[in-house]
Amino acid sequence: MTLLFSKDVTPGFAIHATAERLRNYLAVEKACVRINAGWFLEIRPYEQKYRLAYSLHGHSEHASWLIARLEEMRGGKANASVRPDLRRLLDEVLHAPDGNAFLRAFFGVLKRALLNQYRDDLERMDPSANANEIRILERIVADLQREMDWFDRLELEGQTCPWAEYVRSLLTSIGGIHGEATERDDPLARPHAGIFRRPGTILFDDRIRHERLVPYDERSGYSPREATIEQFKVFFNEMYAAALLASVLFDAAGDDLPWEFFADFSRHFWDEARHSEFGAIRLKELGTEPDRCDPVLFEQSEALPILHRVTYLTRGLEAYFMPRKPKRFKEYEANGDFRSQLFADQDWSDEINHVRYGSKWTDYLLEDDSREIADVLDEVKAHLSKIRGQTVADIQAPF
Repeated sequence: MTLLFSKDVTPGFAIHATAERLRNYLAVEKACVRINAGWFLEIRPYEQKYRLAYSLHGHSEHASWLIARLEEMRGGKANASVRPDLRRLLDEVLHAPDGNAFLRAFFGVLKRALLNQYRDDLERMDPSANANEIRILERIVADLQREMDWFDRLELEGQTCPWAEYVRSLLTSIGGIHGEATERDDPLARPHAGIFRRPGTILFDDRIRHERLVPYDERSGYSPREATIEQFKVFFNEMYAAALLASVLFDAAGDDLPWEFFADFSRHFWDEARHSEFGAIRLKELGTEPDRCDPVLFEQSEALPILHRVTYLTRGLEAYFMPRKPKRFKEYEANGDFRSQLFADQDWSDEINHVRYGSKWTDYLLEDDSREIADVLDEVKAHLSKIRGQTVADIQAPF
């Protein structure tokens, strides 16, 4: 006699249940993009800033994979609403009182719970029926495990963290990511009353000073080694561009913009943070350390509308810096400095792509708008003129 049913067979998830689970994951992944963007500006050690940049880009990729799968599914509806209690939890995670508490709650509680839930779902999926979801979730699990490995190596202050315990209690009270856990307790009292406010500058620990860099023209008289050191200080200073994009990703969340906007600028943000990391790496190799950042370009533009920030960076500043890219590449080649040339090569290629993003999204944001790009750039110049107390005729940088 053939058995039609067996308790040993993995049950798997039907389409409706799968779509609901993927939407829960999507809500968390999207929220993590915004949380990372805000705390990138706030967290002090620059090494942790880089980790948050990698994390943000990873969550953006995860969200894109989940959206693509949902759009293939019958009734997938990637934009359908998710549970209000899950959204409230995700909103609350942002408001940690300090960097230590943020890391413990964000990585140690929320992202660890997310990783465990992905693993639990993988164990329950049918290898054939749920093959599409398995491929996606396995890639996400590998990414999140690397993040947990990094977090577990951190030496954070204190043995306990009231904010992390509070977030853990919120997660328990709603039944976890999917709201399915049966053991629920009332959430703990909120341990502090503060609300996260996006900084208007780039915050660092005491190793990094807010200080001007050597201007471009002055570097031309330096020896190749001295010039290279100053050039990689400018690389490190691309933190300002990453910060400007972080402000865009943070402030634009909730606006009626296509997900592709966030996906493109998450990639752009990650690239700029990597370029800053190039500076940190190469400076150390050259026997020195990053010690300064000039955030003036970010500070003077972070309050502009989204359209103006994107235009200023991608169609103003990056166009201004672009002629230096091939020249710097060739100088390193002539000096036999192939290590520096490697970083310059990647930077040059990335920046070309960023101009494409800028053209794509400024055109989109100006649809049904009577203004042209030149008009928006004129408005940016007028804003900068007001802040600086002198007429700004051209988009340029002091380094």
